[in-house]
Amino acid sequence: MAKQRRYILRMLEKSLARELDLEKKLADSRNNEELKMKLRYAEQVAFYMEETAEVVWGRFLEADNATEVLMGISKGIMGCLQVTEFNLNSSIQCENELKSKVQNLIEELHVKDIALENHERCSANVIVDNIQENSEVMALREKVKILEEGRKDYEVQIHSLTEENEQLHDQLIEIENFAETLKESIDIAESRAESAEEKVTQLTETNMELTEELDFLKASASTAEKKVGLLEKQVRELDIQLQNAKVSSEASQEQQNMLYTAIWDMEILIEDLKSKVSKAESNKDSAEERCIVLSETNIELHEELDLLKFRMVSLKTSFDQASNTKLSSIKEVDNRTKLIMDMVIQLAAERERINKQLDCLKQENKSLVGKLKETRIGACNNGQSNRNEAQAFNIDSINDEEGIEHLNKTFQAGIFFCHF
Repeated sequence: MAKQRRYILRMLEKSLARELDLEKKLADSRNNEELKMKLRYAEQVAFYMEETAEVVWGRFLEADNATEVLMGISKGIMGCLQVTEFNLNSSIQCENELKSKVQNLIEELHVKDIALENHERCSANVIVDNIQENSEVMALREKVKILEEGRKDYEVQIHSLTEENEQLHDQLIEIENFAETLKESIDIAESRAESAEEKVTQLTETNMELTEELDFLKASASTAEKKVGLLEKQVRELDIQLQNAKVSSEASQEQQNMLYTAIWDMEILIEDLKSKVSKAESNKDSAEERCIVLSETNIELHEELDLLKFRMVSLKTSFDQASNTKLSSIKEVDNRTKLIMDMVIQLAAERERINKQLDCLKQENKSLVGKLKETRIGACNNGQSNRNEAQAFNIDSINDEEGIEHLNKTFQAGIFFCHF
């Protein structure tokens, strides 16, 4: 009996040891399953991280290209500004030349006024009774006044052109300020691109870490699978041994009590395993929270890229508006300079024509003075001849008045055309 009890105790001890081994193997198998689940989850996370890194890298490249395009556009605007400054300097030089020409014309008019005054004094001393010459002198004075008025109008036009040039200069200053703001915005975009590069590097580092963890987990999973195969074989063998042990345990109640205690221990182990499962779930939740944080960062990057695109569109529209205003201002300046040159040419032609008319009038005055002297000498000899000469003189004066009126009309028409 003692030998049988010892044998039964040995068998129970062996069964307990086998049960403990089975429990260890079950724990190892569960750990292997958990590792497999973690591997799958880590692979999914790595895949999503790679996709997000690719998307972020593509957006970073787009931002880099956009910054290069903005730099090219800013360089083009600086070139256009330099061209407009050169055109303004040339227009200012033309304006100064026109002012000098106007001053020369004013001096010539002043000299002609002095010559006319001297001529009036000489004619007043020589001929006091000649009413026609006085009327011609009055007409010439009126013409001189009209020329002075035209000169004043021309000065007003030059003043308006100077004001327009000042306005264009102010517009150029505003465009330069706008270009500086564009440069600042480009610097901001470059800083944001650099921050995006830093984020991309961080994401690549995290991807590298995750890939390393995946490789480690895959290696551990391969070893765990091998262990699982061995454990399954051992489990099968242990099942056979358990069946034999159960057959032997049915012979005694003590063995049943030991089995109850073993079951109790197994329940405790199950509770421990449940706690481990809850910890794994908490780790899973933390990983999900990390994924949510990554998705939020991706959304923020999307928003920043949308803002950059919107600013790009607004900058392009502002560049187009600035270029259109520059072209219109340049065209206006060219047209007005052409008008001024045409007016200067017309004024020179009118002055030449007036000088010719003055020379003709001087010759006519000389001829009239000679005729008057001849008539005074012949007045004593023949009264009838004086009457005939008076009639001829009246006819010539009428013809002269008609010619003067015709000249006045043509001169007024020329001044009107110049103003137009």
